[in-house]
Amino acid sequence: MKNIDLFGEIHICDNVHVGTNAIIMPGVTIGENSIVGCGAVVTKNVPANTVVAGVPAKIIESLSE
Repeated sequence: MKNIDLFGEIHICDNVHVGTNAIIMPGVTIGENSIVGCGAVVTKNVPANTVVAGVPAKIIESLSE
């Protein structure tokens, strides 16, 4: 059986809110001023000033406006 353990740094920038029970996978960066919804599974980098939610997490809206 192949090694299924994943290791990697998670970068969470300034002014980020991570909701309850959110899962952030290894190697992901969450940009400044972003919000990760409760229970979201973040598998890709999150751009700055965005709201993400869902399984897998998708961009819901932009906060830059």
